[in-house]
Amino acid sequence: MRRFLLIDAHGRVATRADDVRRELADRAGTFELLPSAPDLLLAVRVPAFGGPTPAPGATLAGDLAAFPLGDFLGFVHQARMAGTLTVLAGSGSRSVSFRDGRVCGSASEVRGERTSEVAARLGFPGDGALPVSERWRVAREQVTAIFHAVLTARDGVFYLVQGEDEPDGPALSLDTQAVLMDAVRRIDEMEHFRGRIPGGEVFLRRKEPREAVALEAEEERLLALVDGRRRVLDVAREAHLSEFDATKILYRLAEAGFIEATSESPGRAATADRSRAVLAGMNEVFREVVRAVGSHGPTESMLADAGAFLADPFSRFSPLWRGVVPETDGSLDEDRMLVALAALADPEAAKLDPRGDRSRILLAALRELMFFYLFQAGERLPRDADEAISQSVKRRLEEIESAVAAP
Repeated sequence: MRRFLLIDAHGRVATRADDVRRELADRAGTFELLPSAPDLLLAVRVPAFGGPTPAPGATLAGDLAAFPLGDFLGFVHQARMAGTLTVLAGSGSRSVSFRDGRVCGSASEVRGERTSEVAARLGFPGDGALPVSERWRVAREQVTAIFHAVLTARDGVFYLVQGEDEPDGPALSLDTQAVLMDAVRRIDEMEHFRGRIPGGEVFLRRKEPREAVALEAEEERLLALVDGRRRVLDVAREAHLSEFDATKILYRLAEAGFIEATSESPGRAATADRSRAVLAGMNEVFREVVRAVGSHGPTESMLADAGAFLADPFSRFSPLWRGVVPETDGSLDEDRMLVALAALADPEAAKLDPRGDRSRILLAALRELMFFYLFQAGERLPRDADEAISQSVKRRLEEIESAVAAP
């Protein structure tokens, strides 16, 4: 079970979970706070008492910007380590499990990398009803996608926990060094492809080639999906291919003069509509969480804490939160939020999203608030009610994310 601490805007540390409170009490004393990445909190007891690491326990942690993860993965392989490596970078959490230095499992919370989505991309049903051989293929593709993502991440944090149970899913035993080298090869090739296909988020449109060139069946299939409204990632998903494999084929089509990449979106109106749809959907999520808490007690303190969260001037989304406070049902004023979103200057938007996509920025901000709501709910609800609301919110969030991703 995950355990949480809350640090409010005044620097106060709190928790309402009894087990967390007892663990903190067992560590009573003076600790020196060490400088670390924004998403990693490190402290060391002064003077140190020593003692064994609990099992399961975090034995290694670090900053991706300061320590190349490829070197760390090589170390895991050489040292024949066991444990689960979790990487928090960009859009979510990814993890890879090891046994004797070999990859034995993986998991991802990032859209497009979750097991059901990888299965759907490969043309399999995402309900888990697959033969062992096909489940192995899905798991292998997920590991490849995760390795590629974590090796190209430029900031974030990672930690290795040893002594955990074996991961769910098909039993893997992949040579870590071989997977690592394959990921490095893909990264190098992708850099070459970027000359024609700058990224997964760019749109694609057709061109008339100067010379008629016979295309392979797979090239014909992807060319048929290029309609000016689909992005590279959309084409990959509908063709049941990984981004790498789709980009490789699209690059050949671009080289032959059949397609070109463009940053032009289908239109500002569609973006505005998506933003309002995101707000409406996330407001339903907020209302659902507050209703669940309200069925077990008062919600005033929860909403007050949420107001303090939104008022934090050091939040990276503070430009969107100015003047915003939760309504009594937990929702946010949609008009006020849309005005703040439209007022974002392009350089400010680019810091929050590489393409400055307003609807994606809005979703990222609301996701952060949603996790705060769920944290608050977890502190106030019985375990079964907390798990039920978490599952419901997860399903709603997947629907909203799919709407944002649609061209």
